[in-house]
Amino acid sequence: MTKKLLLFRYFSSFCVILIFTQFVYAQAEYPRAVNTYLRLNEDNKQVKASKISITTEVLSTNGKEDTIKYTIYDSDGYIVKEYSKLDTSAEKSGQFVNRNLTFIYNIYKLLTEKIDSSESQVKKYYLKYDDLYNITSEELFVNNKLAQKYEYEYDDLSRLIESNLRDLVQECRITENYDYDSYNNLVKITTRNKCPGGTDKPVEVKYNYAYDKDYRILEKKTILPGSDFRAESFTYTPEGKPASSSEIIGTNFFIKRIYTYDKNSVRIQKTQTKEELSTVSDLVIKYDNSGNRLIEEYYDPEGKILYTYKFIYTYYK
Repeated sequence: MTKKLLLFRYFSSFCVILIFTQFVYAQAEYPRAVNTYLRLNEDNKQVKASKISITTEVLSTNGKEDTIKYTIYDSDGYIVKEYSKLDTSAEKSGQFVNRNLTFIYNIYKLLTEKIDSSESQVKKYYLKYDDLYNITSEELFVNNKLAQKYEYEYDDLSRLIESNLRDLVQECRITENYDYDSYNNLVKITTRNKCPGGTDKPVEVKYNYAYDKDYRILEKKTILPGSDFRAESFTYTPEGKPASSSEIIGTNFFIKRIYTYDKNSVRIQKTQTKEELSTVSDLVIKYDNSGNRLIEEYYDPEGKILYTYKFIYTYYK
């Protein structure tokens, strides 16, 4: 590798770090590959600093507790194992879907393999990268037989501009193209789905952003096919942390979030209020002194706790 390319790699990695530090705050949209893989370990620095080896998530409802998620980290804060039971019911009545995932990395801490052992048919995802750490391909094997393959293309700024899915089982393709604004935020996804249930006509989802002088997102509007829409707004503290956000979905759903910090700007509480027609419900999230979640409390319109999630940590010595 040439010195010029090596320097560009370091610069690209630095830019990625800068982008990742804004993920939680900017609320921008990202392509599927970025959300699925590049954001998988966006909290690894905090996990490593806290020396967390295992996170256990416990659901408490109607006086009954159930462990629903178990995450194992390596000493660098990267996820290596994840066992979870996803409750698909709105009232958390115990309608679980089990997941069993394993993550394997190379020496550069790039994810190269994900193994999904949730079902009898084991799924294995293999990822390849270029010299700039961009994902170039993703292959899905089901019971050791190639079923799907993604290929990714980038522009000169290492922004993902095209994703091509080739489905070998259904013998079809799905192509997504991505457009960005001058702030490198995603503004349009164009999908051409030639698989069963799709259409040759391109389907577009658009995102419009408004920024402040510090390049932080103040407003985001999502324009979906048809008449669906979503509008969001954000405020920030003098230190640049999120202070509040609001979200309007359609014509009758509104979410308001308020963030509380200690004197060291460590988030200690997040309060979320949901309004749907005349119904109001609250979510309160509390954190420890390092900013790790301790508990999530969900309330009904009368202020009664419906259910809670508790987070229990095991630490490296």
